Amino acid sequence: MNKGILYKIFDWLIESLNYINLVEILKRFISSFFKGNKISVSRATVDFYIFSKWVIISMLWFFEVKNEWVNYFVWYLIATNLLSYFYHHTWTKSLQENTFDLDRLKRRYLNLLLAIGFNILCFAYLFAVPFASNFTWEKGYPNLPDALFFSTANLLITDYKLVNEPSYIGSQLALIEMITTFIFLTIILSNSIPQHKEKN
Repeated sequence: MNKGILYKIFDWLIESLNYINLVEILKRFISSFFKGNKISVSRATVDFYIFSKWVIISMLWFFEVKNEWVNYFVWYLIATNLLSYFYHHTWTKSLQENTFDLDRLKRRYLNLLLAIGFNILCFAYLFAVPFASNFTWEKGYPNLPDALFFSTANLLITDYKLVNEPSYIGSQLALIEMITTFIFLTIILSNSIPQHKEKN
């Protein structure tokens, strides 16, 4: 118990949430069919999952899907996107190996950029489709560029004058995106810059 009660509780919570994360379930399921290189299978599964997430949100946006259950699913994707990055870049026991080869280092940076980009895309979809009425759009209607620029402006904690957030819900959405961005760009990023292995 020398690690403290709060640590033990938080560690159990993070490990439990990661265990029921959809990408982790897919990794375990697909890996069970392969006896070869588990790392390669795991990485291929992650790549497929990342690609699928981007396609799903893009299709929801293209067809302008407005559904409460779909909104819950998008929130789930946002939460697990953040959880996955937090777990694998700040919490997992594999971080005890504090040196990484160059390819793994590059993959970590790529995953960081994709995670942040996906966060921007998800919030842009929420702004432009299911919660569009909570914002004032300069053109009178939401569109792809304005929603993406507004979402990116929240990432950079700045204003995008062509979109305003007049409602309480709109302000809350923008604030939630800023919070997730803060976690990505400060807490996580500061702990996810390993040094690659030096050649002997």
